[in-house]
Amino acid sequence: MEVYSTRGSFSSYLYEIRFIILFYVIGDWVSTVCALSQGTEYNPVPAMILENYGIYHLLLVKVGFIFLLFYTAPMIKSSGKKWNLTKHIIESVGVFVTANNLMVVWYGNSLIQAIGLV
Repeated sequence: MEVYSTRGSFSSYLYEIRFIILFYVIGDWVSTVCALSQGTEYNPVPAMILENYGIYHLLLVKVGFIFLLFYTAPMIKSSGKKWNLTKHIIESVGVFVTANNLMVVWYGNSLIQAIGLV
């Protein structure tokens, strides 16, 4: 398996992380915007950002995360299969939090509340 630097092609990097962008950045942010009118943000980090700075700063933090991942991707890729694992973990978190927020919008109750974690 050939390891290459994502710094050479930002567009190929964006294509490679398209599901992270779709679910973790866009899906979570949009569903959070929709869900805030019906509930409260229980995650302390986004709740602090929302309370002190607003919803658009939360989006900036997520975009900042994408750039941080861009600069650390070559190091992660050089250590074998950890890049795929990293991408899938972040994608899975994005799918989970988007689904959780959509449950708040549609049903007024989140998956986390239904399980009894909050």
